[in-house]
Amino acid sequence: MKSIKSNLQERIAFLRLKSGDADAFAFFYDKYVKSIYRFIYIKTGNKQVAEDITQDVFLKIWQHLVDKKNIKSFQAFIFRIARNTVIDHYRSAKQELPLEYIAESVEMAEIVVSADKHMDTAILLKEIKQLKSEYQEVLLLRYVEDMSVEDIAQVMDKDKNNVRVTLHRALSKLKTITKGK
Repeated sequence: MKSIKSNLQERIAFLRLKSGDADAFAFFYDKYVKSIYRFIYIKTGNKQVAEDITQDVFLKIWQHLVDKKNIKSFQAFIFRIARNTVIDHYRSAKQELPLEYIAESVEMAEIVVSADKHMDTAILLKEIKQLKSEYQEVLLLRYVEDMSVEDIAQVMDKDKNNVRVTLHRALSKLKTITKGK
């Protein structure tokens, strides 16, 4: 979870950002660029595509801010833009979204391994890949990106209760898969 100091710094930067401060945008860029890149890379599996889409995401965010549109949660907003930009990429390329979103990600492995410290990471990643993409995405946002249920609901354009149920089902399915081995 975010520390109080970090949360306060982010709120102050967000207020500065709303007033058009370019340095505040740089603060958010520095803070989120790695997370957004990782999120996109896991969804695409291609470094070059992930870099291009990450750049597009921040351009869209800047344009959104220039147009003075309202944003409640910057983290939820930025991940929703990233998610939608990935979807747009696959639509424009007339490709289907890959069934396996979770690449060999050290961050995801650390999250799930923390739940069961005795399990081999490679096996666990293989088991996560067996989950449907919606389950993989909700686990990624919650445990890798450390997003709240409310923020995940905004990113995925779902009701908070729906996100909770999806998260519960994803964890239950993962437990079933890991116990079955």
